[in-house]
Amino acid sequence: MNSQAISLKKRTFKAGSWVLTGHLFSQFLRFGGNLILTRLLVPEMFGVMAIVNVILAGLAMFSDVGLLQNIVQSKRGEERDYLNTAWTIQIIRGFLIFSITLVISASLYYLNQFGYLSPDTAYGNTDLPLILAVMSITAAIAGFNSIQLSLLNRKLMMGKLVMIEIISQLVGLVFMILWAWKTHDIWALVFGTVISSSTKMILSHTENIGERCQFCWDSETVSEIIHFGKWIFASSILGFLLNQGDRLLLGGLISAEMLGVYSVAFFLATAVKDLLMKLVSSVFFPVLSETNRNNPSELESIYYKVRYKIDAITMFAAGILYSMGSYIVATLYDSRYSEAGWMLQTLSITLISVGYMLASQCFLATGKPKLEMVQIAVQLLSLYLLLPISFYFYGMRGAVWVIALTSLIRLICSLVLMKKYLFIRIKSEFYGLPFIAIGWLVGSTIRKILVV
Repeated sequence: MNSQAISLKKRTFKAGSWVLTGHLFSQFLRFGGNLILTRLLVPEMFGVMAIVNVILAGLAMFSDVGLLQNIVQSKRGEERDYLNTAWTIQIIRGFLIFSITLVISASLYYLNQFGYLSPDTAYGNTDLPLILAVMSITAAIAGFNSIQLSLLNRKLMMGKLVMIEIISQLVGLVFMILWAWKTHDIWALVFGTVISSSTKMILSHTENIGERCQFCWDSETVSEIIHFGKWIFASSILGFLLNQGDRLLLGGLISAEMLGVYSVAFFLATAVKDLLMKLVSSVFFPVLSETNRNNPSELESIYYKVRYKIDAITMFAAGILYSMGSYIVATLYDSRYSEAGWMLQTLSITLISVGYMLASQCFLATGKPKLEMVQIAVQLLSLYLLLPISFYFYGMRGAVWVIALTSLIRLICSLVLMKKYLFIRIKSEFYGLPFIAIGWLVGSTIRKILVV
């Protein structure tokens, strides 16, 4: 093994350790905060915030030109003019999201006033427009985050990134809990998020992060970002409609209270998924990109080494959650959230497809972002066609089963595209499946022991 490969391996391990430790601590904060806040606030408030977050995430994705992916993948990703131009674009994007959010907020207000939105749905909540307007400021704040954060990601220097994320999250969470304890209103969640965003932006500009950002507009850089980012832009739009599609559709079908219960199940089901996806995007994407630039013949080997580990973890977790979902919810939450139990069990199926999503990062690393868009589009079409139909005939249970099963469509699509455009080892693709049964047996055993 040459020195370059050894160096990459060491940096990957160090970066992965930071991301893993940071995300576990972050999930611990989220989980602990969720347990406390669900006792201080009613489920309806979490349903309203779910809609607010969906709208903001949607606008962020609809304006995504892949700045991070550009900086990580581009050969010019460390040049000052390139970075400063990217920062300028990021600021413009932040204010664009802020402005559009205010327009949406005003539209929701008037639709409510004229009776076009049912008060029995999350979209018809009278507090939603004002909360959305206040939350819009977080987009403008995030636009000023130092572009050095993306450069640190490119270099796999994850320690500083992780610390900024944890500190900003902790500050925001403490504020939320104190406010909720005193007032028991939804503004705890709103202002806590604003405080967290502000803290991250300030910390990103400290001296130990990197050189000071400056306004710049280099036409060559803009052209490169747009050329590569056009497929990222399309994938981001479809990705938003897919990743937030469950809440987008359910928001118009069920009450804010039921959406809040679903949000709890979704949070628990995606805890492991978020961790692995964080590793995939923050660590493994830079690794695959660097490998493709410097030693493309090793790409297949590295891809499957990563896949083995991801599949083992996610499929084992899927088995445990499927067997213990109802017990976990009943133990951690009060009776208002009991319906989240069967939802968690069903949503655990989505974990099976996580490893196959590494194919998307491989497509990006090899300069084929169009293929990622194809995967997302196929799953998106399935979700938007089947969820309303299933809800009509089978209610909430039918809708949740569609959300869970459509994730497996992404799995099939990734196999087809990897075989056609890059590489595939058929046997290796299914090595992780036995871990589902192992996880289920472990979960069932634990449940029986604890119940007795």
